[in-house]
Amino acid sequence: MTSNLRIKSLRFEVLNENNLNNVHSMCQNNVSFVSHSLKTFENATLKSNYFIPEFSMVALNDNDDIIAFFMVVIKKPYVFQKLRNIATLKFFVVNKKWRLKGIGTYLYNELLTRVKNSNYKRYLMKFDVMVSAPDYWYPGLDPRQTEAFFFLKKQGFKKKHERINLCVNLEHFTSVKPPSELKGYKISRIVDEDKKELIPLSFMPAMYQKSFWPKEVASSFQNEPNSTFIAQDVTNDKILGFATHSVGFPGAFGPTGVNKKMRGLGLGSLLLKWCLWDLKQMGLKQCIIRYVREDTAYFYLKSVGARICEIFWTMERRI
Repeated sequence: MTSNLRIKSLRFEVLNENNLNNVHSMCQNNVSFVSHSLKTFENATLKSNYFIPEFSMVALNDNDDIIAFFMVVIKKPYVFQKLRNIATLKFFVVNKKWRLKGIGTYLYNELLTRVKNSNYKRYLMKFDVMVSAPDYWYPGLDPRQTEAFFFLKKQGFKKKHERINLCVNLEHFTSVKPPSELKGYKISRIVDEDKKELIPLSFMPAMYQKSFWPKEVASSFQNEPNSTFIAQDVTNDKILGFATHSVGFPGAFGPTGVNKKMRGLGLGSLLLKWCLWDLKQMGLKQCIIRYVREDTAYFYLKSVGARICEIFWTMERRI
């Protein structure tokens, strides 16, 4: 009863330009291990192509203090796109002083109901946490967020897989510009004329073409300067490899890939070094290589001394 009375005293509104700054500040002050600029937060919320106003909820107390923010986005899966959508709980933050009072559960259930009653509801639909590619921050839940983990378990989410991020200390990375040619291939920053050939990723296996990689590469054209480097055959300018950084937030690395026939020549490593050099010129002190599989982590260790620095759990449930 006390919890219900407390929730009835709250006021709710959607995320908008007027409350964005205060919502960002509330999140910054109440989430450990995470810190992003207001601009990055805005890009991940209001300016995201996946932002749906009615799937965002900002809770305010009777003093008009923002005490919680929840947001859900809808994305398409790789397969069965006509039968399935995926709802992602992208943000779920409650002020530390207001936790364990039923507010998070109320916001979650309200958004879940809105999704179920919307045109986005699909057969075999599932709910996951934070993995909202192509404009995502993290590939799952950081298990150090202990309260968040048990909150999700209470809502029926289950741990599925483990993913890792690697970090590179850019202060120790060379200031010398990497070579622009290697074994008959040239490395350059993308220009608008590269969009038509690059974005479909036709030089990569079909599984990558159908993933979110093309959308992530496309978004790098919006950065200033463009934040993808490509490897081209010097004889015909055909693109055979790429590496992207600062999609999602400044300092993020990925995706990256090289045509299968060209692997083993050192192009992947050189493209990576161009991105790290570029980030160092931007004044950043660290690069986070996101969503790395165990079998590829050694490549980054060997190439640039990258270390495992963050571990994430995927959390899912059916709707």
